[in-house]
Amino acid sequence: MPTRPFAWLRHPLQYAYRSFLYRHPVRLADDGLLRRMAARATVPTNGPLSAEEKGIVAAIRRKTAEHNRNNVTRTAAYLAFFERHREIHWAFLAHLVSRNGGWNMTDLRGGLLPLLLPEQIVAPLFLFLERANALIFHDAYPQLLLYEESKRRETPLFHLLPALAVSSFMKPMWEHFWETENAALLTVALIINEQQYIQLRVIEHPFFRTRVLSSWPFIAEQWLGFNDVLIPYAKGRRVALAGTTVRDFADVHHRVHIGKMLYSLLLFDARLFRGACRFARCVPHSGSRADFWPQSFTETPDGRRLYSPRLEAAWPDLAHPFRDDRDWFTDEAIMQALETLPLPASGDMTNRYERHLAMMKTAAIAAAKSTLS
Repeated sequence: MPTRPFAWLRHPLQYAYRSFLYRHPVRLADDGLLRRMAARATVPTNGPLSAEEKGIVAAIRRKTAEHNRNNVTRTAAYLAFFERHREIHWAFLAHLVSRNGGWNMTDLRGGLLPLLLPEQIVAPLFLFLERANALIFHDAYPQLLLYEESKRRETPLFHLLPALAVSSFMKPMWEHFWETENAALLTVALIINEQQYIQLRVIEHPFFRTRVLSSWPFIAEQWLGFNDVLIPYAKGRRVALAGTTVRDFADVHHRVHIGKMLYSLLLFDARLFRGACRFARCVPHSGSRADFWPQSFTETPDGRRLYSPRLEAAWPDLAHPFRDDRDWFTDEAIMQALETLPLPASGDMTNRYERHLAMMKTAAIAAAKSTLS
């Protein structure tokens, strides 16, 4: 597993956790391929767009804005695209991860977190989650639509990626996929691209760095193991959970490894993939955790199950500015992250999530008693 030099000295617990989490990785690309792709990424873009090309770009921007209303519309758009183009594995992974983003948003108005979090952090934390979710969609969905248009015309249109403000990192990745149909390499490239994209615009933003990432509730939530990324999947007549726990959201390398691990679970476990597809098709995303465990959660308070509202009942839609067109790809060394795909030691989360939920209930009860006393 690639790590930065001496990272274990600075974060020994994280290093031990990651060493346990990942087994020997699967190799995706050799050094020669990575060098060629890095060279292609630095090739200058073409001249002005034709009227037809401008029309393609404008149509893609319109469709992206139409679906970029909120977490529910984004999540549905990812799944609809995957159903049209099953070879684009990233679209399904993005759908599943985006479901988690919605659950995290509605948790802030649900039956547990309001008892544990100071009120002043709730709105900034929602904005943090929503901004990251919207930015990833704003960057990634146009790439998906451009691929769709390329298929329709039976000719690659990836020279238009710069006109959509997509990083120069992605052009050779899409071109390579068009030539080879290497879905795994494209998926890992998109994972890297989107996490680097939000690193510049969200994680390193002074407001979020101060108001969210440095706040004690955010730090405590991660290290207590409450930041689970779940893949619900149909297992017989019940819904089981796979996934992992994020321990250091601010670390872009950790987020990339988490994304690669989630993809690895889906790629190498056919039963999990089929079960996750079945769940996704049968249960539209609402933002409520009742979507996957109605026995534990409810969209409306009933006094027995945990309240987990739908997104529309918890938060209004936000209008986002998208003015930052900086390209994050300035160091070819990042290509090394494309070399391998980790094999997770275990992806089962059903029992672990039940334990985390019980811990949160205990903490919420204690917090409520403390407030009353």
